[in-house]
This record gives sequence, structure tokens and C-alpha cells, in this order.
Amino acid sequence: MMKELWRQHSFRWYWLGMFLSGLGDQFGWMGLTWFIMKKTGSSVAMGGVILAYMLPAVFAGLVAGVLLDRYDRRKLIMVDNVARGFIFIALVILLQVDQVPLFLVYVLIVIAGVLSPLSSAGAQTLLPRLVTDKKHLVKANGVMESQWQIVYMFGPALAGVLISFIGEAYVLLIDAFSFFVCAFCFSRLPKKLTQSANPAAAISGHIGPFLRSLLTDMKTGYRYVFGQKQMIALILFTFLFNMSYGPIEVALPLYANQDLQGGSVALGMLWSSLAIGALLGSLFFSTITWKMPLGITLAGIIVAWGVTTLPLALFSRLEVAMLAMALAGFSYSPYNILYKSYLQKQVPDALLGRVMTSIRTITGTGMPAGAVISGLLIPALGVQGLFGAGAVVCIICGVIAFGVLRQVEDQSSLAVEERGD
Repeated sequence: MMKELWRQHSFRWYWLGMFLSGLGDQFGWMGLTWFIMKKTGSSVAMGGVILAYMLPAVFAGLVAGVLLDRYDRRKLIMVDNVARGFIFIALVILLQVDQVPLFLVYVLIVIAGVLSPLSSAGAQTLLPRLVTDKKHLVKANGVMESQWQIVYMFGPALAGVLISFIGEAYVLLIDAFSFFVCAFCFSRLPKKLTQSANPAAAISGHIGPFLRSLLTDMKTGYRYVFGQKQMIALILFTFLFNMSYGPIEVALPLYANQDLQGGSVALGMLWSSLAIGALLGSLFFSTITWKMPLGITLAGIIVAWGVTTLPLALFSRLEVAMLAMALAGFSYSPYNILYKSYLQKQVPDALLGRVMTSIRTITGTGMPAGAVISGLLIPALGVQGLFGAGAVVCIICGVIAFGVLRQVEDQSSLAVEERGD
């Protein structure tokens, strides 16, 4: 099956484009956060960068989904990549200026965040069209998942080494170049496989009807969500769990540079440790049949994240921090699989797209909100103080979740074999 998959010309171009884009994203995010940290020395500014990119991406996904259904997905992905390539070049130029207004940096990052769902969502919708034999689709998804794990394992460490040798600006330029290469790879895909399945919708897609249909879809999704009490509780704790990731995103560069005295290399090793832990956790949970109730399991994962990140507040040793990050990755890896599987089984198929998009606008704001709050608290608590406070709050939320989410159950046994499918 693997040989037949790789024989497909379109799949090879797709894989290469996504691989280079993913690797470039790791370089770009590492370079940008490190650049902002050195340029401003402000944790608030770093939290603002994360908010400026991720929050617009969450809400722009609502519009991106409609555009991807109406227009040529390949062209939309190419436009996104070319535009973001030029945006990152502009960021490099701006960040060379001594007294650059930070709001200009934020504006460019917001635009990049708005564009990003065209590729992230567009690539997912293209894959089924590129795999000609549908019995190979599961294998194709497995190949892409393995690709992301490889990128997350090696990308941050490699970016950290490059930053120490050639500097942040050149690493950001590498990211910009990867966007252009990705656009070229997608230009090689057959046009007949990427065009809109509903060309009439694309032709008649005037702004008025488009906005009305978008608002109608949003109302339908939210109306369903708020009619399900157990689902609301699950979404709330998922939002809080996502918030607990904010301190890691904002404070880890400062922790690697100030507390560990390891610079960008240490930061890359910490991110790679988290990715390795997540990969091992996924492999472990794919070999067992997990029969614990869903709500209890998710609450336990929230507690485990708080416990495993607590050593960051207590120790300033690289090996201890790497172990803590690996254990944190191992513990949280099954959360999204279980959570998404529950939603997919509970929500009627006819409503699934709208409901999942509506839920994403709620849970997706958790991490950016946590990042902003973390940036504001670091001056008062310090980096390790923030890690400690975040871990304790996460543990408390997890303990509360044991009581609230215990009623959340899947209709079927949560066997990992099913989740793997």
C-alpha cells in the first residue's frame, strides 16, 4: 500500500509541500518569539504576539471553510503561502529597525493568522481528492500524521541550533522561503482534483448571500452546542485546559534563556522533548484498550499536565526540564483524540462541520487567552512563579473536572483501536 501511495505524483508533491511548510513553521515560530524576546524583553509583548496570530486564525476559520468549499482549494493555499512568505520577509525588515512600532509587527502577524486557515484547513480537505484509491486514505492520513510528529520532534531543536549560528533574522527568512516552495509544490497538483465541487456557489458567491449563509451556519452550530449540557461542560474544561498551555508558550523562551542559561539551543531541546513525549504517548495508547470512563480520563489528563509541568517551577536544570516536558507531552497526547472522538460520535453528521467550527471558536481562544494572561503575570510572579501558579491552577481545575465530567460518557467503549481508526 505504501508503494502505491508514493507512486502517485500528486501525493508526492502534496507531502513535500506540507513537510517543508511544517518545518518552516517551526523555524518561523522559534525565530519570531526569540526575536521579540531579545528585541523587547517583554513577556507582555510575547503574549501579544501569540494572541495576534492565533486568535484571528480561530475566527477566520469560519470564513475559510466557506471559501474552500466555493473556490479552487489549490489556488487558495498558494495565495496564502505566497502572502505569508512576503509577510515574514516584511517582519524581518521591520525587526531590524531599532525603534520599530510594535503595533506594525502585530498588524502583520494578525494578517498572517487570518490567512493561515486557508492552508491548515485546505490541506485537510484536499487529501481525500489526491488519494485515488480510497482504501489507501487511512494509510495516507497515517503518513501525514507521522510527518507532523517528525517535524515537531526535530524542527524546534534544529531551529534553536540555527538561531545560535546564523541568527533569528535568517531563520525567519528560511521560513519565508519555505512558504514559497510550498506554494510551488501545490501548483504542481492537478487542477481537476482541486477545483470547487460546487462551481455555481463560487460564481454566485456575492458578499451579501455569503455573509447571511455564514451567520446562519454559525447560529446553527451554537444553537446545538448550547442545547447539550454535558457538551458545554466538556467544552468549558477543554477551554481551561488550553489556557494552561499559555504559560508554556510564553514563558518557555524566557525560562530557557534566563533560568537555564541555555539560549535558543535549550529552547529547541525543550520543545523537541515535548514532541517526543507526545509521540511516545500516542504509541503507548495505540497498544492498549482504554476502558476508563471518558470524563474521568479527561479530568485525569488535566491533573497530569499540571503535575508534570510543576518541576519547571522548582528546578533550573536542563535535564530536569526536558524530562518534565517529555512527561507532559506523554500525558496530554490522548486528550484531543478522546475529546474529538466524543464530539464526532455525539453530533449528527449533518451538523458536524458547523458544530465543530463553532466549538473551535470557543476552545481555540483558550491558549491565546492563557498566553496574554501569562505575559501580564510574569513581571509580578517571575517565570518559574508563573509555571508554579499555572500548574497548581491546572491541578485544581482537573480535580473539579472529576466531579463535573464524570457524567460525560461515550456510548461505546473507548477502545484505542477505535480511536486509531
